[in-house]
Amino acid sequence: MDDRIPLEFIEPTTYQITTKLSSLKSIEYLDITELELKEKHDIKVSVSSRYKDNIWDFHVEFPYSNSTEVLLSFKIELRDSTLLTDDSNKIFLEQAKDFYYTMLTNPVDTRPKLTTYVKTVKRGFKWLFSYMKENGIKKFSDINQYDVEEFLEQVASTRIKGKEQEPINNRTLAARLEGVDWIYEQNPKMKDGLEIDIFSEYGGRSRWSRAAAEVVFSRKESRTVEMPDEVARKLIQCAISDLRISDCLQEIYEIDIQYERKMIGYKEWVSIREVIYQRHGYWEGRIERQKRATLESQLFAACYTIIALLTGMRLHEVLNIQFGSNRNWCTETLEMNGQLFKLSFVLSKTTKLEPKPTEYKWQTVPIVKSALEALEKVSKRNYDNGSPWLFSGHKSSARMGKGAIGHSLKKFAVKHDIRFNGKVWDLASHQFRKKFARIMVRQGLGLRALQDQLKHYDIEMTKLYGDPNLYFELQAEKFLLSEELMTEFIGSQIPIIGGGAVEIQEIRKEFLGLAKKDRGKFLKSLPSQGLVEQTDDGLCFYRAKKALCGGDKTNCRPADCNNSFMVATGKKKTLLYRRNENNRLIEFFRDQPFKIMHLKERNKEIDKLLFQITLIESSNEENI
Repeated sequence: MDDRIPLEFIEPTTYQITTKLSSLKSIEYLDITELELKEKHDIKVSVSSRYKDNIWDFHVEFPYSNSTEVLLSFKIELRDSTLLTDDSNKIFLEQAKDFYYTMLTNPVDTRPKLTTYVKTVKRGFKWLFSYMKENGIKKFSDINQYDVEEFLEQVASTRIKGKEQEPINNRTLAARLEGVDWIYEQNPKMKDGLEIDIFSEYGGRSRWSRAAAEVVFSRKESRTVEMPDEVARKLIQCAISDLRISDCLQEIYEIDIQYERKMIGYKEWVSIREVIYQRHGYWEGRIERQKRATLESQLFAACYTIIALLTGMRLHEVLNIQFGSNRNWCTETLEMNGQLFKLSFVLSKTTKLEPKPTEYKWQTVPIVKSALEALEKVSKRNYDNGSPWLFSGHKSSARMGKGAIGHSLKKFAVKHDIRFNGKVWDLASHQFRKKFARIMVRQGLGLRALQDQLKHYDIEMTKLYGDPNLYFELQAEKFLLSEELMTEFIGSQIPIIGGGAVEIQEIRKEFLGLAKKDRGKFLKSLPSQGLVEQTDDGLCFYRAKKALCGGDKTNCRPADCNNSFMVATGKKKTLLYRRNENNRLIEFFRDQPFKIMHLKERNKEIDKLLFQITLIESSNEENI
């Protein structure tokens, strides 16, 4: 009998687990603290895997993710060169599996994505189990405070192999112990869990890494080296030239099909391939064993260069582009000032804005379509075998891995001898995104338009994107935006509400009392006092001393804060809808007092804004 979970019960999450005994039932949590090792072996951790397996496969639950990102492998090498899956390490292996099972079924409060903690077994757990084995510690529960201090000292002092002379930075240390901070939180859900909070003295893993590091990088400091203009220029020239590789590979595929179907013999097949390579200029006297794979790698790098440099897409967003122009490309016509403009967009999916892969559009230029068409010619081989991806991997259904495209880009720079200051440029995928942002700023693209193109959740991330020069350019653009918004509101009599509405009204009076020649100077002075930014409920004329939110926009109190104001027209219906929704949620969460308290506070804010609208409406009626 097939004991797999019916696919309709599987959501793209790992919180639904089944067991052999309840094969057709989806359960949320199985208390493994009550089970012995033999009893745990048959627990299903996914459609494809059981607890006893040394690789847990979640490709069915996460069909849109790369296979390597959803394989939780316990075959990691410890510091003594043994594998965690070796018999000598079985006590550590069981603890690792217990921890990850609790993360699947009853995770930490932050609820990280599976793809986030798949890599932690090769980082934090590798370091911790290595230390435990070297010091004869069998269980998490045996670790004491002395062990914690010694373990952290060992991690902080271990030099990077091959870079012994380089100082160890806080980001390296934080990455080394990724996932270790979760073990203590999962203690009640495990039989022999970690009873000591390893980072309690420091207040968290990040703070420890900053305290223990030899060099500290701030969150605002980018470690991606900016691509020089001359490198970008040569890259795009070489990439466009290499698109012709696709014609050669298309012909090679056609002749390969004839050979596979036994329409031609081996000698004829080899002879025709030689002619094709010669005709396209890729013949070097003999057919290399990996000739086709080498050319494919070169073409993938060329197409990635064109797409990434001319869209600003992230690596995973480029790799998520699907085969077929109806799924990866669209155009729209826009009328502006009596003229028609044809806009081009790349279609793909991102996981940065929402947990599930969500389709978005990235505006671009027509040459990108040529890159997509070139990829379709070379990827048709795998598409015919069931792969939906343009950047297809070695397996017919797999997407190209992030490491593979990174390797191809480095070879691409070497192949074309792309140098800067006499050295071949060390090309990396994220450099393209940074370069795109910089080019767009130079061309005058606004901050909000850049945020939309880069698919940043928070505009503050866009503001800090790139090197300090880009930051200052974006800040200058933001001040210009502030001036434009203030001109619109100060120079008009549009009814406004919010905690800052009274102050804006006073500024309006001052503005109207000025001579025309002085109004421009007055408006230009305002952005230096605060930046006008869009918020959920209107505009924020932000001044730190007057902010009730403390700089955290999620705490925005528009009805009370002196920084906040909004257009009153058309707001009443929206505010009433929000209040009704909050009332519905209050009833839904009637057993959760903290949520109810929060919703009631939001309703108080809404009621204040509605009262202000009522006053404006009454005033208008009196003036009629």
